[in-house]
Amino acid sequence: MIILLVILSALSFYLFGAVWVEKASHLLWAGLSLIILVASVTVFALHDVNHLGMKTVTTTQTVSLASVNPQANLLVYKQLGTGNEKVYVYKTDIHQKKTKHTWVDSKATTKLTQTTGDAKVVIKTQKYVYANGFAKAMFGILGDNNETKHRSYDFQVNPTWAVINTHQAAQLTKQLKQPAAQAQMKTVIASQVKQRMAQALQQNPHLTPAQQGALQLQFSNEAKAQAIQQLVK
Repeated sequence: MIILLVILSALSFYLFGAVWVEKASHLLWAGLSLIILVASVTVFALHDVNHLGMKTVTTTQTVSLASVNPQANLLVYKQLGTGNEKVYVYKTDIHQKKTKHTWVDSKATTKLTQTTGDAKVVIKTQKYVYANGFAKAMFGILGDNNETKHRSYDFQVNPTWAVINTHQAAQLTKQLKQPAAQAQMKTVIASQVKQRMAQALQQNPHLTPAQQGALQLQFSNEAKAQAIQQLVK
């Protein structure tokens, strides 16, 4: 409707101001047309710049992370420009063939958070929607409903995950193909797990076999993540 108002008021101003000048009330109608035209253009500009007639709605999606590498828990990112901006490449299912990536856009931000829980990514999306039916009638023709205002990614990973860039990921793939590097990595991991298991049993000698197995798996994954970080330094 807003575009229609601009067109009709502009046409009316032209007709009453330049064509139908012989009519007694042409100045009145030309003045009213000009006021409507200026008001319509102003409202249109305010909608375009400040999203007049719209409100912000926020949706939050939390999904589990799956490693992009079947051999270890890896979260990979690509550095852009000076390196301050990063695009994260990730999966949300181990059976997922194609990876996902964060938005490469000024409207998107990413951050990395250390946690003790399961690895996940929290995606918050803010969108502009029409505030009411009148706003939709006025601006619906512009097709800007559900326009994204901002999207944030919060990657929450625990100590069993290694976070590396794409260059390091390529380097890791080459390193793991070398028998010597594999043997060294296994030795380091086994040593750390043995040491931490001894400490855990010393603190709690009554750990059940199931608890010991769970701890051993946790220590092994954490040691693997540390070994990967050291390997690609």
